[in-house]
Amino acid sequence: MANLNRYKFTFGKKTLTLTTEHDNLFMEEIAKVATEKYQAIKEQMPGADDETIALLLAVNCLSTQLNREIEFDDKEQELLELRHKLIAVKQEQSKIEDSL
Repeated sequence: MANLNRYKFTFGKKTLTLTTEHDNLFMEEIAKVATEKYQAIKEQMPGADDETIALLLAVNCLSTQLNREIEFDDKEQELLELRHKLIAVKQEQSKIEDSL
């Protein structure tokens, strides 16, 4: 079983304790980004409560994650196509060399 780390930080007015496999340095960065995103949403929607901000932040994160997964899939497909082209070129090159 992996070593678990307990990390405490504050989101809005709520103190949270997370159990994670990540070290404190990584979690400090997560807390920093979460705080920055929280503040950005709070500035745009000063009347929003912490729960609404958390939901908007979660939806924004999911949207970003989905976009990255789509980009990754596109790159995987592009790589696969390039591999097929390379194999075809090598096979053609081999045929040419064999005929010489």
